[in-house]
This record gives sequence, C-alpha cells and structure tokens, in this order.
Amino acid sequence: MRLEIQCEDRIGMVREVLDLFVPHQIDIRLIEADTKNHCVYCGFPDIEFAKLQQLLGELRRLDGVKDVKRVVFTPSEREHNALHTLLEALPDGVIAVDLKGIITMATDLAAQDLGVPIAELLYRPLQQFIKGVSFAKVTWDDIVNGVSKRIRIRNKALLLEMKPIFVPDECGKSNPAGSVIHLKSQARLNRQAANFKQAPNAENDLAQYFHAEVSQSVAMQNMLQRAKAFVNRIEPLLIEGEAGSGKRDLVQALFQHWQGLQFDQTGQLIIRHARDIGVADVKKLGHFNGWLVIEEIEYLPADAQVALANWLTRRPEFSTSFESLCRVVSLTTHSESRLTAEHGLNKTLYFALSSLFLRVPSVRERREDLAGLIRQTLLAYTERYGVILPAISKGALLKLSLYSWPGNLKELQNVCLQTLSLNKKEWQPEDISLPKDDKALPLVLVEDSLEKTMKQFEAALLKTLYPKHPSTRRLAKAVGVSHSAIANKLKEYGIG
Repeated sequence: MRLEIQCEDRIGMVREVLDLFVPHQIDIRLIEADTKNHCVYCGFPDIEFAKLQQLLGELRRLDGVKDVKRVVFTPSEREHNALHTLLEALPDGVIAVDLKGIITMATDLAAQDLGVPIAELLYRPLQQFIKGVSFAKVTWDDIVNGVSKRIRIRNKALLLEMKPIFVPDECGKSNPAGSVIHLKSQARLNRQAANFKQAPNAENDLAQYFHAEVSQSVAMQNMLQRAKAFVNRIEPLLIEGEAGSGKRDLVQALFQHWQGLQFDQTGQLIIRHARDIGVADVKKLGHFNGWLVIEEIEYLPADAQVALANWLTRRPEFSTSFESLCRVVSLTTHSESRLTAEHGLNKTLYFALSSLFLRVPSVRERREDLAGLIRQTLLAYTERYGVILPAISKGALLKLSLYSWPGNLKELQNVCLQTLSLNKKEWQPEDISLPKDDKALPLVLVEDSLEKTMKQFEAALLKTLYPKHPSTRRLAKAVGVSHSAIANKLKEYGIG
C-alpha cells in the first residue's frame, strides 16, 4: 500500500508523520520525500480498512497536512520501472554495479548472456560471473570516457563496454557511484547492422520495382510506361496478372510514386480483400482520401458490387483539390470473360473498375529481367539475414532461366531463400531444387508429324542439358555434334 501525503515543507514534518504509524504497529517499508511537489510518500503492507480509515483521519489532522490519498506507486518507483523498461528494450544486455562491483540491476538479455537467472545475479559481485573484471583496482577518474574489453563467456565472444556513473553533490562535484556495463554479441551486432540497412530505405525499396535492372524486357517496359501514365489519374484502375506476379508490389510502388507527385502527403493506401468489404464500407468512400485497393475483386459480395457500381457511376468527373479524393484500384488473376461469366462479377461494375487497365507480365514473359530479379531478391535476403551475397554460376543461372516459373515472383523468392540457406559461396545447378516443370513439352505425337515431334523432343532434351554444359562448345562436345550445329539449334528453339 502507498500513501501520498501533501504537506508543508518544514523541519519535523516527516517525523510527525512517521510517529502516527507506531501506535498502529505498521511496518514502514518505504519512505520518500518530494520537496519539489511538497509530498511525503509512505509504503507499507496492506492493513484492515477500519485501521486505514483511522490512520487517514489522524494524518489529515496533522498541522500542515493538506491532503492524504492512496496511490499505486511513488515517483521513484515509477522512474525505476521506466528505466528498467527502457533498458530491457535495448538490443544489448545491461548490468549496473556499485563501487565495489556488486550487481544492483540487470536485464534479461544480460542474464541470458551470463547464463544465470536475474534473481541469482542481483547483489552479488560481478567478478563471480565475468572473470578478470576487478573493481577494487579501478581508478574512476581514469575511465571517465569508458572502457571496452573483449571477453568470452560460455564459449561465446562478447564485447564488454563499461561507462562509469557519476553523481554530483550539493557543491556540484561529481562523485563516482558505480558503473553501467553493456554486453554486445557479434550475432546481435550483425542483426542490428542488417536492420539498419533495411529500415532507412524501407520506403525507397519500392522504387526498385522501376529499376532498369528488372525492367529490361519489352513486356515490363510497356507495362511500366502505361502505369506511369495512369498514376496521376483519379479514374479506377484494374490490374490483372497471374498469382505471384507482383500486383500488390506494383500498387505500392505506384502509390509511392503518386505521393511524390502530390503536394498533400495525407493520402492513405488501404489494401483489403474483396470478401471483407460491405455496403457500409462503400458508403464511407466519399470521406476517404487516398487509394482503396481491393484484392480478388471477383469475391466482392453481390450487394457491395451494386453499391460500388452506383458510387463509381455517380461520382463527379472533376473535383477540387480541397475535396477528399478516393481512387479505387482492383486486383484480379482473371480475364474479363472469366470475371463476368464464371465468377459473376457485375458487368456495370467491371466496366466502371476498368476505366484504366494494366496487365502485369508473368516471369515467363520477363526472361531478360530474371538475372536482375534474382539479384534484387538475394540482396534483400542477405541484408535481412546478415549473410554474404553468393555468386551464381552460369549453369545455375541457365537452370533458373529455363524454368517456367508457374508461381512467378513468389516462387522465385522461395527458391532463392531455400538455396541461400545452403550457405554456398557459389550456386551450382545441382544446388537449386526446382519442382517438375508442368510447362515442359509433352512427349506425344505433335500434329501427326514425326519431324515436329522429334524437334519437340530435341528441344526438351537440349533445354535440360544446357544448364549442365553452359556454353555452345561444351554442349556440342557433350552430345557429339559440331559447335555451329548446336548454336543453330539453340537459336531455333529459343534456348539461352
């Protein structure tokens, strides 16, 4: 139990307060005076309500006491817990010791590093847990700026950084009072460095979507040209693309690009699945400023489809810059015929949503971008996990480029992460595990022609062999034909 006693700041005030606890046989465990706010705080075990009422009355009748009330904690307890919470939030273990090296405070992370529970650390000499750290020989004036020392605990290398604590007296002279010790591990330092690399550029990462390295293909260049032309319009935008092709990433990149063109940065980007949108949400669109992105538009409930179609057809074509502007962007993996015929999307709504239309190309249509996409993916993963960027052999790159990527960018990211986990300095074709390619040519009679069937078989065989022998000369030697013949066949079948 804690009491806050608001009273005059005078000599003898605290003694008069404490004298009232003696007749009640109350064990005072905490006494604190706050001269700035003219308060005295007392802490003691809980007592019966009747005894508490009597004590409060006696305290209030003391000369100079203005008010008495119960509180949950005292100012010093609040400051102590706030400090401890702050220390626990730090990425390194922290220990506080007094002048004799006795531990007065420790965080969970520090206890983990030392391999000892916090309860067994407190009020014991630090030297028991970290050999070679002696405070008996420390000259505090010599370490004002702190010291650093490499230590090894439980077969783990740590960096110990010690900073002395100085407390000024009434004359302003600083007196040593102990030390604060940080325990830093190499693993935590690597994670901090990786997070630092990621965090400052988190917003700029989306600009990589437009990077030349991943937009060399004609399909991607055409799509980006249309996307940039549409970005500053208010009309609805329908984006179609296969699953995993990067539709959501494109929207986020376009929104960031749009914000960069606006004077007002208050616009919001909200991405919601169609199933989670109802009529009530549609009615709120008039008061929303920004982009509403609806994923899998074909699953929008029927009543919400009608409400959204009505809202889009009734909205004015022109608005002032002082009005809230809501742009609707919808995402789908289906064509118009499948949306309207198979999934039953309201045709009025479809034509309202597709005022502007974009189709995101699949990875199969972006063969020229594949090397850039792999490098961009690996850079993100190596920074996130603090590992070295691997080299990719010509054979490994050929194996990746000849795969059809039915899962598109998402599948590419999964394959890169799995292969990166092997910790190989250079990727070889055998390091990369790919599922059976459903897009591979079937070995059946083609158009009732043996010649066309043989050509198809030959193309499939060369496509399989090329990553293992990644040059026309090596492949020619492996299959026992001339270099020029292999070069012509690769060109004919569009391999490499």
